[in-house]
Amino acid sequence: MKIIRRIIFIIALLVFIGSAGYLGLHYFEGQQTENAFRQLTVDGGHDLAALHEQNPDIVGWIKIDDTRVDYPVMWTPDNPEFYLRRNFQKEDSVAGTPFLDAASTMPGSSNWLIYGHNMKNGTMFHDTLKYEDKAFYDGHKTIHFDTLEGEGLYEIVAVCYTQIYEENAQVFKYYQYASIVDEASFDAYVQGVKALSIYDTGVTPVWGDQLITLSTCEYSVEDGRFIIVARKVQ
Repeated sequence: MKIIRRIIFIIALLVFIGSAGYLGLHYFEGQQTENAFRQLTVDGGHDLAALHEQNPDIVGWIKIDDTRVDYPVMWTPDNPEFYLRRNFQKEDSVAGTPFLDAASTMPGSSNWLIYGHNMKNGTMFHDTLKYEDKAFYDGHKTIHFDTLEGEGLYEIVAVCYTQIYEENAQVFKYYQYASIVDEASFDAYVQGVKALSIYDTGVTPVWGDQLITLSTCEYSVEDGRFIIVARKVQ
């Protein structure tokens, strides 16, 4: 029995060491990734024109004050998830880089759907979940999304829990509105996200407004998602 207990102890110890090593490596890689993104900024800001010369896939820069959301946004319509696991330099990266849905043409679509990972180390779009707390929303009602055309300030319309549904499910699916080019679709999307919103922001977009939707994973349900919808105000 002593031998069996020792074997079990050794196995448990090896599992613990392996798990700790994996977590340590994960957080180290995450910090390395963050440092690489910070090198893209100059005095806390960014020069999109210069970054576009380095990598023409960049279409914008997303930032939320008092969070770690401060990243370039990429777009590769011919290979939609290219940046799912790649950094700005197109190197392999667990965290990836926020990217625009292939259908969200710029210009063209009245809604730009931006995906980002919910990383356990608090990076990428993890901090968007701070908006679960209305008190945080009350102090952070706007999002910055600058594009190659200029700076953009967006006020938040809705904050929602949702998920990726089965194809035949007869429910509102936010991800089917990555391209909005007509008033009927715009109104349907606004109605859908306002109905899902966990609190009332008092903001209702009208046709002609430009929207952005930030989407990240949320783990309380299978294929859960957490989204924030905002409209451009300047």
